[in-house]
Amino acid sequence: MELVSLELAVNRLRDAREALDAARADAELEAVAALRKGGAVDAICELSGLNPHDLVRLEKMTGPIPTT
Repeated sequence: MELVSLELAVNRLRDAREALDAARADAELEAVAALRKGGAVDAICELSGLNPHDLVRLEKMTGPIPTT
């Protein structure tokens, strides 16, 4: 049985999951950066989808954020 179509679909799914994970990490890092720059917690949470507890927890766990 040829499984080429299944292999392609699984590879696309794997790539999509990796892209989602990377996008989530980027959004969380940017949310922490915004908080550290004095952004309003409510506004950051509304835009990022994080709740205030998770945002503060991420901020405490995140080390220095490199500037580019």
